[in-house]
Amino acid sequence: MATNRERLNTLYKKFGLEKEDTFKHQHYTILTRSGIEKVQRGANIKVQYEVIKCEPDFSCVKAFATMNDSSIETFGSCKRGKGGDGNTISWYVMEIAEKRAMSRAVLKLAGLYEMGHMGEDESEDFKAPTLSQQTAIEVDRLIKELKSKNCSLDRAKQIMTDMQDREAENPNSPWVAVINVAMNEFGDEFYTRGDELLTEDQLTDLEENYTSKPDDDF
Repeated sequence: MATNRERLNTLYKKFGLEKEDTFKHQHYTILTRSGIEKVQRGANIKVQYEVIKCEPDFSCVKAFATMNDSSIETFGSCKRGKGGDGNTISWYVMEIAEKRAMSRAVLKLAGLYEMGHMGEDESEDFKAPTLSQQTAIEVDRLIKELKSKNCSLDRAKQIMTDMQDREAENPNSPWVAVINVAMNEFGDEFYTRGDELLTEDQLTDLEENYTSKPDDDF
């Protein structure tokens, strides 16, 4: 029996999904608008809509979707307002309700909904992270990897080389935080084992320049 990862790989290839079509959000994988359309086209899903309610601040749409011999009915709703008073700040409540209904119908029929995939239109919180947010996430991931007991010296060297290349492009970049952790965790091994990655002067410069990097620069 195929694992969930194998099933996902098969579905991603079938629908032509690429890295830019998805992003992570807490416990879910979020598909962008373009990703949803790729799935709909790849699975040959046809969707019809019925307006249940349409008001200036609230709209509800029912989607009836078919794929081969399978069909499904689901709903999408949208209420303008912030917090508990609503789930969007947009005035286009009908359009958003339609997108939410379509997203749910397509993902359910395609078998992705049951595997933790949701569409970015289904919630105001499901928005792709900005470039700075993506960088912060990667910095945090690399720091945790370097501090892990399972991080080998070879892997630390690989991370260090990559971070030095990125830091060279922008000396004020957040990658210096990763360099700092790498130095704290593996600095002695980089140098005492005759590694050619850093010279003694470079080690000194890194220790002097990066250990006091303020966190709010990230």
